[in-house]
Amino acid sequence: MIATTTSPAKPETVSAMGPDFGASWLRQRRSEAAEIFDQIGLPPVTHEDWRLTNSAQIAKVPFTAPGEGSALNAQALDGLCLKKLGARQMVFVNGKFSPELSSHDGRAEVLTIRQAMEKHGDRVERFLGREMPAQANGFSAMNLAGFEDGAFIYLPPDQGETGLVHLLWLTTDHNKPVVVHPRNLLIIGSNNQITIVQTYASFSSHPTLCNTTLEMVVGKGAKVELIKLQRESQSAFHVANDAIHVHEHAAVQALVVNTGGHLVRNNVTVHLAEPFAEATLNGLTLATGRQHVDNHTMLDHARENCPSHELYKNLLGGHASAVFRGKILVRPDAQKTDSKQTSKTILLSDDAVMNSQPQLEIYADDVKCTHGSTTGPLDDEQLFYLRSRGISAADAGALLTYAFARDVLLRVWHTGIREYLEQFIAAELHRLHLDQAKS
Repeated sequence: MIATTTSPAKPETVSAMGPDFGASWLRQRRSEAAEIFDQIGLPPVTHEDWRLTNSAQIAKVPFTAPGEGSALNAQALDGLCLKKLGARQMVFVNGKFSPELSSHDGRAEVLTIRQAMEKHGDRVERFLGREMPAQANGFSAMNLAGFEDGAFIYLPPDQGETGLVHLLWLTTDHNKPVVVHPRNLLIIGSNNQITIVQTYASFSSHPTLCNTTLEMVVGKGAKVELIKLQRESQSAFHVANDAIHVHEHAAVQALVVNTGGHLVRNNVTVHLAEPFAEATLNGLTLATGRQHVDNHTMLDHARENCPSHELYKNLLGGHASAVFRGKILVRPDAQKTDSKQTSKTILLSDDAVMNSQPQLEIYADDVKCTHGSTTGPLDDEQLFYLRSRGISAADAGALLTYAFARDVLLRVWHTGIREYLEQFIAAELHRLHLDQAKS
């Protein structure tokens, strides 16, 4: 699927369906999504939700479907894999499943969507496009119309602790701008516990667009940790639409870590559909140069006694910019809602920019909802305290930024993933400080 534009306010779109596969209902659904994309195009900058992130940058690039690209082997993935943590790994290269780079053991049933169409056709038909329909925005329509394959995770009820699953989406080097449409469909049955990690990485010096969609349904009493690590190249565009439906007494904790990408947009919607459903959304962004990272969240409290918590942190250097727009919607039946939302940003450069827009929309009267936002440089008193004890200015700044970031990582449930992320973020912070020193 290719998008072009003559005006940021009203893009002209040209769609080309990806390979048709599966039952007639899927072909029809994909065809309808292509028609919707042709009608609405990419969201213009005049759209309220997109006024701080200009999708015209994406529309102007002549993206095409990837070819074979450069080859990858297992050694090339050493820094990306989680096999040492016992993860079941599912690898997609340029949008296509790579069985030779994937592992096939584990208690969770992990299939490609193509495989799931044969084994779980009724479930795929029921859930694909339900939580994130094509009508949501142009990117979701483009994904549904154009995806070639994706990951399907199914956990029957009452499986208990089912370990760690790693979904790894890679885009290799091409001599042209390419677009991929990852699609993840996760159905977690009641009374299960699982940690799912998504990693998105690219190895191209040319522009790439990773336009991803995730839909997840969490059954009664289940406990799910969903972690996303976005570490694409500095020439990459990354747009994600995630939708999560949470049933009674279930708990979801989601974390998104952004370190790569030229322009990044993460949309996360959580629907707390039944009483005592719980959601926690955390985010950590490290950006420098002219990176732009936009995190949009929506916590939809539909029923009573549903707590939710949000903590998004940003470390911005160079001319980087970031957006946090978090909305808490409390519907009339959502009495005794307890929701907390926090956004914190440290500006490491005078040229870095942060836009924070917390929102509360409340239609119930017996609720506790709070939000807070802070943006500023490193604390002078804390820096002085460390400097007065013989620590250099550079080391003092590094210590404070690591402590700031680690606060988010300490909330990760899975011990092995938490330690992995701590090491990764320490290395990324070192790179961030080096970039600041050069500027």
